[in-house]
Amino acid sequence: MIRQPDTEFMRCILPLLGFTCLASIAVAQESEPEGSAAELALSDETLQLRYITRGDALGVEDSRVSGTFFLSEQRDIVLSAGLLFPSTLELGRLSILFGPQVYAALLEEENNDVMSISVGTEIRLLLNRPMGLALAGQAYYAPDILTFGSADSLTDLSARLELGIAPRLVAFGGMRWFEFDLVGGSGERTLQEELFIGFGYRF
Repeated sequence: MIRQPDTEFMRCILPLLGFTCLASIAVAQESEPEGSAAELALSDETLQLRYITRGDALGVEDSRVSGTFFLSEQRDIVLSAGLLFPSTLELGRLSILFGPQVYAALLEEENNDVMSISVGTEIRLLLNRPMGLALAGQAYYAPDILTFGSADSLTDLSARLELGIAPRLVAFGGMRWFEFDLVGGSGERTLQEELFIGFGYRF
């Protein structure tokens, strides 16, 4: 049986999603190729596709735009788009980016739809440049005031180890904790809390 998303929720979210998708496409078309990447991450119960590109077309040098599609075994679907800005700190092999990320989720249960505007950071520590060996992590949180629909907050945390296996190909593996705190004391809805592996292609 195909579930029907909440009509009022979709009227609110579709214009915003359209804007973020168009912005991401425009940036992808105008960015330099070497600043882009495509990633596929898999776990036992989830699949995620992510596209990352430079945000120079938005007038912010060295920034990064990303778009993500997430699917769980329970048929939860989450679309997200983010814009990250570089830290001004000089930290050598450690890079820190921060900024907003918008999530729009169509959960398995009928009319359980969520939109969240989160803020967070992504950190990467380069351990060995010739091997492409690095540690990376991300942390995003959306409080109640910035979460709409059937949830009060969003938490998205992950850490991974990256290894270059070809000039443009990266393999990675790690752990992710991704959940919504549902409204009305209904508890948490965990979309992912497990190990994952994946590959990324830089171009």
